[in-house]
Amino acid sequence: MQTPLRLPLTAVMAAAVLSGCYDPSGPIPEDRKPGVTPLWTDADVAAVVQQTYESIPATFVIDDPLLPAGCNDVRFIRFKTRDSSADAAQADAALLLVPGVLEGANGFDYIGRQLVYMAKTQRGRNIEVWSMDRRSNCLEDLRGMQAAEAAPTVQEAEDLIVGYYYGDLSIDGAQFAGFRKSSDMPYLLNFGMQQTTEDMYAIIRAMVPDAAVSRKKVFVGGHSLGGIHTSMFLSWDLDADPATTADIGANLVAGAIGFDTNISPLSNPAAALQAYAPIADSILADVKVDSDAAYRNVLKLMRNGILPKNIDIPALFSAEAIALPEAVGLLAAKAPDQESRVIERIPQSPELKSLFRFFHTRDGNNFAYGPHLESFRYTNAAQVALMFDDDYSILAFLQASLGQMNGGAVVKKSPLVQLGRSIPLLGDIISAASGPNQQFIAADAGPDRRHLGEGPLYRWANSDQIGDPSDPDYTDVTGTFKYTDLTDEMVRMEDFTRALHVGESNLTEWYFPLRILVDILAAGKSYGPAYGIKAIHPGAVLEVPTIIFAGGDGLALDMQGPEIPGRPFSLVLLPGQSHLDPMFASVNTPSLHKNEVADNLLDFVFSNAQP
Repeated sequence: MQTPLRLPLTAVMAAAVLSGCYDPSGPIPEDRKPGVTPLWTDADVAAVVQQTYESIPATFVIDDPLLPAGCNDVRFIRFKTRDSSADAAQADAALLLVPGVLEGANGFDYIGRQLVYMAKTQRGRNIEVWSMDRRSNCLEDLRGMQAAEAAPTVQEAEDLIVGYYYGDLSIDGAQFAGFRKSSDMPYLLNFGMQQTTEDMYAIIRAMVPDAAVSRKKVFVGGHSLGGIHTSMFLSWDLDADPATTADIGANLVAGAIGFDTNISPLSNPAAALQAYAPIADSILADVKVDSDAAYRNVLKLMRNGILPKNIDIPALFSAEAIALPEAVGLLAAKAPDQESRVIERIPQSPELKSLFRFFHTRDGNNFAYGPHLESFRYTNAAQVALMFDDDYSILAFLQASLGQMNGGAVVKKSPLVQLGRSIPLLGDIISAASGPNQQFIAADAGPDRRHLGEGPLYRWANSDQIGDPSDPDYTDVTGTFKYTDLTDEMVRMEDFTRALHVGESNLTEWYFPLRILVDILAAGKSYGPAYGIKAIHPGAVLEVPTIIFAGGDGLALDMQGPEIPGRPFSLVLLPGQSHLDPMFASVNTPSLHKNEVADNLLDFVFSNAQP
């Protein structure tokens, strides 16, 4: 038998010391450069564009006595020109857009406002954009967020958020009842594809009741998983009778639009889900929904609490973690360069502790021994960037190109894919995390481990502060280490933080229903209609004029199938853009970035809409 290897005591002690090593040094990014003045401002847009949060009665009613009030309504943000008719049928065109996984209606806050503004001021046309909230957004308690949004100072806003969601503060006579768990929401089992798709029908019929009119001027589309929603809608038969075709989704619209997604017959929904909802594969790994029995078994597991009814992974990912970006974004909108304190003020649940560690880790040693997020000093804007910027966030499906870090040493992360795959459940979530971009992390939490928390204040250099056409590279102070360049940064932080919190919706969706993903896996199966999955006309998708905007650094390019001769289809490649960029890339700073979405989309709409 082989003799076990025995290390000298000094070697063991040295290994222990090295395992906790901490190095705050590294290249230091150059100073922020002067920003640019946009061609038009938010005030200009607000003078032209009216934005309202609409609610209509659902046609698909969930009959459950435990269902909270208002959850049988369909809600969406309506963007229109202020001087246009209240009758949407009078508009030149209208776009119904569905958000991606873990994404609320505010995912289209920026592009929706800008499209309506540009159509009016540059083309003399009136269009509407309807950004749909999935029904499960009715379960979010945004009372504290909305009170904080109205607060006159950032400190008052922070106090309202912390007091309402983590203390005993009452707002309008109500106290926060806590973040809901899957077991608290038995009715969520009914929040599936039938309910969601028929909500899309409800919006179109409420806004443009005449199908002959909607067929000429209404377009349907979405971002990420919203492309699958769109594919489902186009192939849907509302009465499930193949002999009657007037109610097929494809026969109610003039065209389809996708933002970093694919719109196609749902012949391989599992592959699509792997790209746009990677969490699903972890949750459903042992349950293959390829038969009636398997499908029923998944629903039984969800009903009995063995599988969650919403995306909720204990000690990793929860509604509380998904809600946090709205709070951080709200504070960043009010005071982007002020040092962030909200993270240290809120109690850290196991989910938050785990998520902070996964988000903010340099390598295996750092993951195990720190220093962790709470030891570093960040501004409010920099905190937002840690969650969403494509060079810092580990979640590829929530990445945007916001700029770069500034203020202290910033170093490369080791490959997160290798780290993630060694941790149960995390591998699928961050399997595409690094993408084509190098991931970075702040290095300096203080001069040594005895003085953590005393490092420099890390600020954020916005996308228009990293360079200009004469000097496009953003480097360290010596000019020898390049972090990014102008071609890879195109989202203004102020536009993004607005979408995280503004109004009665938000960007991050607290309670995404798992039933939607299960139903997608059942799409196209012979048993589908028996369970309300009425996507029985897959070929109808190919008859609808379609345009896809695919980020060069996003998730959609690998999902585009072979070109189909005769299909009215256009693919617009967006070099350097990450998954959220197509909806947020600046349209009014052309000296830094030429936006390839807005004008191409308006060209597509007006060439396919009919009077």
